[in-house]
Amino acid sequence: MLGSIGDAAEVPRHVGRVNDYADVLSAEARVELENTLAAYEKETTHQVAVLTVKSLGGESIESLSLRVSNAWGLGRKGIDNGVLVTLAPVDHQVRIELGTGMNRYVSDSDVKDIIDVTMLPAFRKGDFPGGLRRGVARLLSACRAYQVAKPVAAEQRR
Repeated sequence: MLGSIGDAAEVPRHVGRVNDYADVLSAEARVELENTLAAYEKETTHQVAVLTVKSLGGESIESLSLRVSNAWGLGRKGIDNGVLVTLAPVDHQVRIELGTGMNRYVSDSDVKDIIDVTMLPAFRKGDFPGGLRRGVARLLSACRAYQVAKPVAAEQRR
């Protein structure tokens, strides 16, 4: 299992919507978050993923988040409505990486507030599941401002 990111070319394997390589979530918390994100994607088409790594291995969280977001291809092509929440608890770093399309609807100050007010206080107490759950809930609410038409199924277009 991947704990630290040591090689800048290394991208953690995308195993689902919740990729807990730092092992900060219980199985129940992982399933709950996975189910929340799956239902949200079905409703909005926004693809949101969570990545935890123990340590960044000297890489900046901005660099890692961008590399992973691009490699995983989060969001619909041409719409860029993907979001990646990255947590590195050993380095005390968290980041919310927004797809270009999402940037028009969720501001940097919104993201900063979600992290500073909702996530960090829980993380400082060692409550990583609670901080992620509450932070993701606020993030999903903010992302609802970006309404995307759902793709029409092939049989409905005929």
